[in-house]
Amino acid sequence: MRSMLTRFTMGGAAVVLAAVVTGPAFAQAVYPAGGQSPQQQQKDMAECQGWANQNAPNPAAVPPPQGGQGVRTAARGAAVGAVGGAIGGDAGKGAAIGAATGALVGGMRRRDERRSYEQAQAQASAAQGNAYAACLQGRGYTVK
Repeated sequence: MRSMLTRFTMGGAAVVLAAVVTGPAFAQAVYPAGGQSPQQQQKDMAECQGWANQNAPNPAAVPPPQGGQGVRTAARGAAVGAVGGAIGGDAGKGAAIGAATGALVGGMRRRDERRSYEQAQAQASAAQGNAYAACLQGRGYTVK
């Protein structure tokens, strides 16, 4: 009975350790369905984490969105607005309207780029988690 309690406690500690050490992509509960020892479970988890890192996209490798787009878009808008304003008789007013419009468009582009970046990171993180779970399941663990 004492050995079973010790095994259960060590297995629970390994599950908690897996969630803490491996990070959010691997924050999954791992249960030894085949009677694996805690030492074997830790070894398998480390090997599966390495396998998942090699065979699934890495969330850290997703390039972040480029900065400075708003300034360039505002400058471009100001130039176009100045030309349009010059034709209408007030280049300064046209430039101001063009700059404001360009900054607004630049802000919308940055938001769209940020959303795309976050989505790509989420997909890569999910792929890592799925690869990790598949590896452990192949070794006789239950992953939740």
